[in-house]
Parts: sequence; structure tokens; C-alpha cells
Amino acid sequence: MVDERDLHHTNMVFVGGTGGIGLAAAQAVARRGAAVLLVGRNAARGRAAEQAVRAAGGRDATWLPADISTAAGAARAAEQIGQWRPALHGLVHTATMFQFQRATTADGVEAIFASQYLMRYALDRLLGDLLAASGDGRIIHVVGKALPWGMPDIANLAMDGQRWSAVRAISNTHKLTGLHVQELRRRWAGRPITATLASVGATHTTHIAALKGWVWGLYRLIAVTPEVSAQNIVRLLAMADASAAHGAILPNPKRLTPEPLAYDAGLARQAWDAAAQLLAQHGLALPADEHAYAHQRGAA
Repeated sequence: MVDERDLHHTNMVFVGGTGGIGLAAAQAVARRGAAVLLVGRNAARGRAAEQAVRAAGGRDATWLPADISTAAGAARAAEQIGQWRPALHGLVHTATMFQFQRATTADGVEAIFASQYLMRYALDRLLGDLLAASGDGRIIHVVGKALPWGMPDIANLAMDGQRWSAVRAISNTHKLTGLHVQELRRRWAGRPITATLASVGATHTTHIAALKGWVWGLYRLIAVTPEVSAQNIVRLLAMADASAAHGAILPNPKRLTPEPLAYDAGLARQAWDAAAQLLAQHGLALPADEHAYAHQRGAA
């Protein structure tokens, strides 16, 4: 039995929390007393999710209408999150995208890459101080299974000009997120923040339910409920000490078995810097690099 912290008076943000796994996790922690902020752009889904959390026993649930597909949208969302609460105890990323044709955001960035990696990276950087302010901030990135071969081209993160497929694009975002979490642990050493990948498998969602064809029919046969896939998210947010999961992946949503990430350290550094440079090209100035955080803290 894992010891748990009291979730009353904690503040949890769920990016993509207006449905599926994110909503299931938000309902679970709200029942335990956490205040939850559900970030999403669809008004009907957002209002319904807010009501669903309250119906599940949550006393403090708010929907934040936000489009985080662009650098400007991520910056606005981060500002609004800071206006909601001055300190965050949890930041959960469940926003995902699947499409059969290559598309770009208003920034001109490949859409899957933007939603499932780049803007997650941006929000982590932008909300770092709020997470540290709680004294125990926890970042959770929900990912799927990455392809076992190949790594993204760090010089061309968005696959511009390359042969594109949805499966490869999604797999790349999972690997990039792993590089990000591994490097975050190094750069934010000394900050009271943990970051973890929570891997999930086939899950029933409204998005998947709408897809046609025999492949998706088979997918739905093996899919589990969002509540099952959300189990490790809830565990990570509720456990008294999440340090063992920092810089790690939980490969099975039914078991709390963290495995340390072990990507090439140089590649992780390059990916971090490349993402920051790409965001800067779209006008987003991130907080100062956290390399010196532990040193500055010790000198204070």
C-alpha cells in the first residue's frame, strides 16, 4: 500500500482534461479534495467535463477555454493558469491528436508534433515556477507505445519536407517527450518538481469511437476504459512521495513500476534546445534556462 498525501487544498491542471483519460483522472483526484482546472478548446465538451467532475464529487472544478496548438495560445493558457492559482501541485498532459493526413497549425507547425510534444514542452517551461511554488509539483505526460526503431531528427523536429505518416509522427512525439522528461530532471535538479511518463494502451475515447473501419473495430475490442488507463496518473498525483518516478516511465497503467529513462544524454540536451529555438521563432520567449537553478538557490 502506497502512502498518500492529502489532496485537499491542492491545485491540479489537466491539459486535454475535457474527456477521456484526463477527465477520468480529474474526477478521481477531485473526489479526494483537489481543485481541478480542465483545459480544452471545445465549449460543449468543456462545460460537460466541468459538470462531470462536480457530479463525481468535486467541489472545485473549472473549465479553461484555451487553444494550445500555437505558441501564442500556449502563452495565453499559461497566463490564465497563473491567474487561476498561484501554485500548482499537478500538471497532467493528456491532449492527443490523430489524423490520417498531414496538417499544420496556425504557426505552420505539423499538428501532431505541436499538440503532443512542442506545446507540452512549452507549458512545462512556462509553468515551472508555479509548480515549484507548491513545494511538490508533479508533471505527468501520458504517452503511448513508441515504435522500437529510429529516433527523431533533432535538426528537423517537425519532419518538414520528410515523408510523413501519422504512426511515425505520433511515435516521434512519444520519444521526444521521453527526451524532454529525462532532460528536465537534469536541468531542474534541486527544484521541488518531478516529471514522469505514464504509458497507456488502447483506450475507449469519444475520438476513437467515431473512427470507422475494421482496424478500429478491433482496437475497440481490446480497449480499456479511461478509468483503467488513468490509474497511474491518479497514483502519481496522490502518492506521498513521487521521487522514485522522477525522470522515469510507467510502462503499465495497471502497475506502479517506474523504469528510469535512459536516452542518449547529448540527444536529450539537443532536443531541449531545439524545441526552445523553434518556439522562439514563433515569438514565445521562455523563462531563463534552468541549468543554474540549483546553483542560484544555493547561493541565495
